[in-house]
Amino acid sequence: MDAEVFLTHSTISEGDMQGRTVVVIDVLRACSTIVTALDRGARAVMPVLDMAQAGKIASNLDPDVYRLGGERGGEKIDGYHLGNSPREYTPEVVKGRDVILNTTNGTRALEKAKGADHLVAASFLNAGRVVDFVRQTTNAITIVCAGRQNRIALEDTLCAGLLLDRLWDGQEPYPVSDSAHTAYTLYHTDQDDLENALRGANHAERLVQQNYEEDLNYC
Repeated sequence: MDAEVFLTHSTISEGDMQGRTVVVIDVLRACSTIVTALDRGARAVMPVLDMAQAGKIASNLDPDVYRLGGERGGEKIDGYHLGNSPREYTPEVVKGRDVILNTTNGTRALEKAKGADHLVAASFLNAGRVVDFVRQTTNAITIVCAGRQNRIALEDTLCAGLLLDRLWDGQEPYPVSDSAHTAYTLYHTDQDDLENALRGANHAERLVQQNYEEDLNYC
């Protein structure tokens, strides 16, 4: 199965996504939060670009039926119900409600990919389900790593490599793009000690400094 990979969302355009099945990855933490919110009963999760867009959507909804979630610099945005820790998105908080999610990297990547025929949010939490879904589509596949601050994020690249490994049944085809080969090779290098590799990621280290180590364990 042919798959293109973008190692950061900063390099994509809407035209790159048209007619394709697009998988957006933000392991720490937007896509992990989206997956968790839906699993815990949220009616929908709406990724947005910024606070202005979030406020516009919220202004048209009954306050009882939505929750604002998001972060800047890893911390909850003032006035929001929730931050970007997936552990906050409990059934008591989100079940039956819409979540408007506004984050630094992941929701922006999802917004830029909205022209795709199929758009999927992926993380280690739902990797198996994502692979099953992608295999059922007939479109060309694009994997977009959200990255961090317009740079490559180790955790997203490793997750992309995991998806490719499963889509390719452990055998890299030829030829593939340099970015797909990079993700696949990195995953194979670190797969036997994936948790330790993830803890060495720059973003993971920052979350530990901000007292979000439990989020690393969860994601």
